Amino acid sequence: MKKSTRFLAVLLAGVMVLSMAACGGSSDSGTKAATETKAAGETKAEENKGSENTGAEKIVTMAITNSWATWCPYFDAGNYTDIISDQLYDRLWVTLKDGTVEPRLAKSYEIAPDHASMTIHLDEAAKFSDGEPVTADDVIFSAKLDCNPEFNSVKRDQMKFVKGTTEGGVCENEADFGWEKIDDYTVKLSFKEPMNELNFLTMMNRYFYIIPEHIYSQYSVAELNEAGPWKDNMIGSGPFIYDTSIDGERIEMVKNENYFLGTPDIDRLVIRVVEGSQLLSSLISGEVDVIAGAGVASMPLSDWPAAQEEENLETVSATTWAYQAMIINCTSDKIPNAECRNAINMAVNRQAIVDNLLEGQGVVLYAPFSNEHPFVDESKLTLPKYDPEAAKAKLEANGFDFSQTLELIVPVGNEVRIQSTVLIQQDLEAIGVKTNITQYDFPTLMQMMRDGDYDLGMCGSAGSIDPTEPLGWLGLGTNQNFPCIMDYSYTELFGSTNSVLDTKERAEAFVNVWQHLLDDSPVCYLYSANFLAAYNKDKVSGVDYDLSGQLNWKTWTWKVNQ
Repeated sequence: MKKSTRFLAVLLAGVMVLSMAACGGSSDSGTKAATETKAAGETKAEENKGSENTGAEKIVTMAITNSWATWCPYFDAGNYTDIISDQLYDRLWVTLKDGTVEPRLAKSYEIAPDHASMTIHLDEAAKFSDGEPVTADDVIFSAKLDCNPEFNSVKRDQMKFVKGTTEGGVCENEADFGWEKIDDYTVKLSFKEPMNELNFLTMMNRYFYIIPEHIYSQYSVAELNEAGPWKDNMIGSGPFIYDTSIDGERIEMVKNENYFLGTPDIDRLVIRVVEGSQLLSSLISGEVDVIAGAGVASMPLSDWPAAQEEENLETVSATTWAYQAMIINCTSDKIPNAECRNAINMAVNRQAIVDNLLEGQGVVLYAPFSNEHPFVDESKLTLPKYDPEAAKAKLEANGFDFSQTLELIVPVGNEVRIQSTVLIQQDLEAIGVKTNITQYDFPTLMQMMRDGDYDLGMCGSAGSIDPTEPLGWLGLGTNQNFPCIMDYSYTELFGSTNSVLDTKERAEAFVNVWQHLLDDSPVCYLYSANFLAAYNKDKVSGVDYDLSGQLNWKTWTWKVNQ
């Protein structure tokens, strides 16, 4: 017999609670589909530029520090696209920092007694913005498209535990696919084997946006690999509806009057790209009302004292599971083996980064997560701590060529990350390793890392309470295999923990995972910075920055104060 309860939570202290409370909302249909041309959109956006907070319309402007890369919710691994997708589309549930979840499209679910499947019940009130209901067919269609080998999704590696998929989340035979329609508002999800469901409640849900079958089934997969169908339709079931945009600068959305979880109080939500150094001044001037938070916008530490002195600003320094790292290209001829990678890992003075750049607003990392994470216990690990002499000796013993120059790439936007790259360059120079730093926009940098066109690359992740999250960078066949891992060793290593259902026992199993990762050093984990964010409390309330760490914003619950 399956067990169902009224509240859904993942309790890491011990018990998995197995259902989600229904959440009330309107059952009316959505409003309209946005089909404006780019030219018309840019004209409207120009009219609104610089006047977001004037007039009777309730307008809230949120700042991000890099542009979104695509209009398709599946085509970009960067969080800058996810903040847009979170407004336009729905996921199954809202994931909180501690791993608990709240209803979104799914009002409840049950885990089978053998932990080999879960049954998900959709909210019958949910509708797309063109008035069509969100049904099981849309969920199945979205899953099949995401896992279609001909579709250019970079999100599907989170589907790798679904029955009928490869290690990269590809479904090569739909007849074997683990997503199954039970009725119009019920779907069953079968796993490859009995497993702990935490990664489905967090990592899979984080990137699984539900799109309308009745719209996108009209296109071939080849057509859906192009930008046109996505920009021409923009129909989702989320709290906001696309209105206008200027590529690389801003996007404007209007509220979905009939959003099933409640009509947003914000009439028009504007998401603007703002340089990190301009975030505070934009808040003070009123050009921006909210800094988006973890993964997409964090205030520079140099502006933090001034921000705290502004009476109208609510300032938040929040811990997060997010992490910054230097990824090492395992296929680079310049870094010939794991011993050399480990030596580079040992040469980095992480504490100097935290002390000098973060001023204590963060923690040093060796494993992907801090010691506060329930699946990490550094006391049981042998850590690659800072030891430049030992690092140089290890490089010499393993034939490292000190005459060469390593290409060290870093994305624009995050000033602390850029500055930390300079400190790392100095650390490596101190042991005789030469590097050349080049900055790239985020989409370009990610593609370079996928292609192995680099030696060392700086990158960050939003992290997760789910300890399998780092596998996204380490699994052969994933679209975020930035270290260019060439075998399934990490997939098998992480996968071996999934059948351990007890949380405490699973934490013990991860000791071996982290130790192998530290010894092999395809990734040099650096620090977890508190994200420094602020919003104009005179203008808006209800902003919960802990949500942003899991790429959720719940903007439909925000209130406009003036």
